[in-house]
Amino acid sequence: MKISGGGEVSIGNNFHSGPECLMISQNHNFDGGTKIPYDDSYIYKNIVIEDQVWLGSRVIVLGGVTIGEGAIIQAGSVVVNDIPKYAIAGGHPCKVFAYRDIEHYEELKSRQLFH
Repeated sequence: MKISGGGEVSIGNNFHSGPECLMISQNHNFDGGTKIPYDDSYIYKNIVIEDQVWLGSRVIVLGGVTIGEGAIIQAGSVVVNDIPKYAIAGGHPCKVFAYRDIEHYEELKSRQLFH
């Protein structure tokens, strides 16, 4: 995992990821800067990864994103928007295509059965 940029990155409990994931919490100032295609300043955006999130291999998470509790992100995805709790999402850009069994998830969580 590589975490880069000047924005804050917060990662919750029981986080799992495959290899070669990347979190980027800043971007070049391309819209409103003093040069084209971008200037020497950066725009910082925080990343929040809530508890029990699982990122597959080579997932990229961009700044300004929150990934909700219990979410699963498919390998190779690029997360550019918030992902809700319990969602299963993937693609480029990453989109929700299913949800976990929330009742089962909450039962395992209440019994503190974490991997």
